[in-house]
Amino acid sequence: MIQTAQPTRMRLSKDEAQASKGMVATKDRHATEAGVRMLEAGGNAVDAAVAACFAIGVVEPMSSGIGGGGYLNYQVDGQGGVVGFPMRGPLAARPDMYKLTGEAYVGNFGWAGVENDANLEGYLSIAVPGAVAGLCEAHRRFGRLPLSEVVAPAAALARDGFTPNWYLLFSLGRSAGKLFMYPELRRVFMPGDNMLPSGDMGDDVRLRQPDLADVLTGIGKHGPDAFYKGDVAHAIASDVQANGGILSEEDLAQYKPFVWEGGLEIDYRGLTVRVPPFACAGSTSAMTLKLFAGFDAAGSGHNSADTLHAYISSARLAYADRFEYFGDPAFVDTPWKGLLSDAYADRRRAQIGDHAPAAYKPGDPWQEEGRAPKEKLPASLPAFDAGTTHLCAMDKDGNAVSLTNTLMAGFGSGIVAKGTGVVMNDGMMWFDPLPGRVNSIMPGKFPLNNMTPALVLDDSGVRLAVGASGGRRITNCVTQLISKVMDFGMGPQEAIDSPRVDCSLPATSVDPRLDAAVIAELEARGHRISVSGDGFMESGFSSFASPCAITLNGGDDFRAGVDTFHSAYAAGPE
Repeated sequence: MIQTAQPTRMRLSKDEAQASKGMVATKDRHATEAGVRMLEAGGNAVDAAVAACFAIGVVEPMSSGIGGGGYLNYQVDGQGGVVGFPMRGPLAARPDMYKLTGEAYVGNFGWAGVENDANLEGYLSIAVPGAVAGLCEAHRRFGRLPLSEVVAPAAALARDGFTPNWYLLFSLGRSAGKLFMYPELRRVFMPGDNMLPSGDMGDDVRLRQPDLADVLTGIGKHGPDAFYKGDVAHAIASDVQANGGILSEEDLAQYKPFVWEGGLEIDYRGLTVRVPPFACAGSTSAMTLKLFAGFDAAGSGHNSADTLHAYISSARLAYADRFEYFGDPAFVDTPWKGLLSDAYADRRRAQIGDHAPAAYKPGDPWQEEGRAPKEKLPASLPAFDAGTTHLCAMDKDGNAVSLTNTLMAGFGSGIVAKGTGVVMNDGMMWFDPLPGRVNSIMPGKFPLNNMTPALVLDDSGVRLAVGASGGRRITNCVTQLISKVMDFGMGPQEAIDSPRVDCSLPATSVDPRLDAAVIAELEARGHRISVSGDGFMESGFSSFASPCAITLNGGDDFRAGVDTFHSAYAAGPE
């Protein structure tokens, strides 16, 4: 739907999806249909989300897949928590495994430069994938349907093929460098060394991935061991090591997902917000919301100068603490309790005045811990200069899932392990390549990541499932959408389409539709503002994170919103 907002500017939006028996929202119609099929077969939200996640890895291979990792935030039969399956550093990884170029920062994450970008793509960039372990563990605990039935739609899409949509074709073009660099990636996604044509001309264009179909079928029959042990694990590890990588069969066999009952829960204006804990963006989102909850957003007005000043300040204080302290708790002494305590939030909030400071600096949460750190490592602070998917599912009983999975950069490492069809991640990109810092590489360590799938609950159950793809922009997207829906009563599509800000770079990015007087007021208060170009709305691609969201109002009023600038799609069972 196209609405004219001004004579010189177009407003693009999608219609809000509505259903009465459940809802699935993903980044592709095929994946959404796979999830809906599970609900129609008597499955629950976990069955639907797991089926959709396996399927999205087939049809959105540049962003997600079984060679990656993520988090599944669940509420099932009145019990909730998070299954964590992020990528892990191989056992042979070491802090100085990359040769540095001397460049202060490169790439989207702003880490020190590495020769040949070996931490960004190629065989040495591959971390231990967790997706299969996590999805199967969530299904084992909470699913209703047989695993073979849940994986079947993905296996069929891989074996029978599908017509690529515009977003996949765009992504293939954008990743042409990787396609020509890595032969197996090119063989799979450029059949006959030809770019896939569009099916818009009526041609029977289908992308088939038979090797991946065999792997998925094996997972459906035998569970995660079909991936982490035996022939598939041997094929992956041997191909990686034959080409200079370090991922081993032992790495794969030892991988275990996390299950955090309750996850990380905070109070937000009388509601419960649940996100993943520890070294991800969940803690950053929780800290942002705890600070922002101390301001009267509804009273100040949506996207007013007062509201945005409070939000930007809250987000930037949370970012400052993130880079200073966050790391794998098995390797880094991080004051998690102090960072997320009410007392610390009160102290940090008191630092937010009428004017933005020249720099937002980390606080001292060790006071709330009541102790000194066992070891204080230098911060992994990037010097600033993607590939991820998100999906949500709810069933007729009110069970809900918010799930984020990623390969990292577009097509991950660029490596497809021979004979498997599995696109491997470049999860080592998450690590700081400089030794001796809070997020530096260590064997078996989980790097700090940006995922934050969220559920919002009240006394009656889940009200909102929301998450996004988009790297460091994810946390600001998710927290703003929570505020837009809960503080201002917006529906999920309206919230997604309304103007947002992003604080992940030194200058705060703002939507050009934001009122000019508000932008001027924020600048007068000391904020560095970067207005996205007027053309970004018409270009088909937003410069902000890409979300999906589902709301449940009452027992049977399911509504969903998805990113307008993506081939995302939401639907419910008939």
